[in-house]
Amino acid sequence: MPHRLQDKVAIVVGAGSIGPGWGNGKATAVAFAREGAKVLCVDIDEAAAAETVAIILRRAGSKRGL
Repeated sequence: MPHRLQDKVAIVVGAGSIGPGWGNGKATAVAFAREGAKVLCVDIDEAAAAETVAIILRRAGSKRGL
């Protein structure tokens, strides 16, 4: 059932991942976006949050519908 979170907004705190691989926050942010939610990625490390946003945008192709 794709787009289960369509028209929903998610705030993911800890959306970045400073180590190798993906942490829970990054994985959650990307999964929510994949399901159609608009995701606000928050992290103490701005660059790490920006990396998560870049992954979401690459997979979606645009900012609309995230």
